Amino acid sequence: MESPPSGKVRLLMLDQVTIETFEPLVGTSFWIHENGHRVELRLTRAGRVMESEAARLKRTAFSLFFLSPILIPQKIYNVTHDSFDEPLNIFLVPVAKQGDAYAVEAVFT
Repeated sequence: MESPPSGKVRLLMLDQVTIETFEPLVGTSFWIHENGHRVELRLTRAGRVMESEAARLKRTAFSLFFLSPILIPQKIYNVTHDSFDEPLNIFLVPVAKQGDAYAVEAVFT
């Protein structure tokens, strides 16, 4: 990954992001658009998958866990963050209801 002059992270390819890309962003807001509305996704955790699974992969597989104020459909979203120069197309899956929010997961293998 390289940093453009703006100080933002330029993501060249989605397969180049790692858990280390996202760990400093836990607790911050990511954004998607759903049904014409801008929706905030709060990154709550970045976690590695089990070692037995990761040993077979080119990079350490990891999951990102977000909280969404609305139930979003499972699909690929154009996800933005203030620290990224360009949006990422990430497959997001709602996994549980947590209080007044919905837990959403993205898995990177």
